[in-house]
Amino acid sequence: MKIYDIKQVAHLHNELDYYIQRETKDEYWDFGELTIDNAGKYLEEFIDSEERKVIVAEDIGRIIGFIAGEIVKCHLPISSIRKVGYISGAYVLPEYRQKGVVKKLESEIVKFFKAKGLKYAELNFLSQNNIARKSWEALGYKVFREQARKQI
Repeated sequence: MKIYDIKQVAHLHNELDYYIQRETKDEYWDFGELTIDNAGKYLEEFIDSEERKVIVAEDIGRIIGFIAGEIVKCHLPISSIRKVGYISGAYVLPEYRQKGVVKKLESEIVKFFKAKGLKYAELNFLSQNNIARKSWEALGYKVFREQARKQI
């Protein structure tokens, strides 16, 4: 992603959030209207970062999808694995789904992680998001831990 791509990617990032809100009806996704400016500010942090990257997919100059990844500490402090690649978001416009776009984007972010010496790529998705589960499982991701919450 280049600086001039931020508005298009911010739009897709917001579409991802709306999709998750709509499909899962999860209480955590309780928000009103999202702005391009707020998403853009978040995405600007990925520009020229050594530990963060956004990769975009284009069709004739139009951004049709993205994947965002970053290097984070391993969740288990006693592990010999100190850092992992974390996929923090991915979205493809509906008309481009099931055409291998996510597979290509994921391949590129994994190359970035490997170039940084990482051995693992991780991500999370809401348990009610069956499309995400199926998509990531098809790319070789396996659930290795589960997180629970209780409303108090």
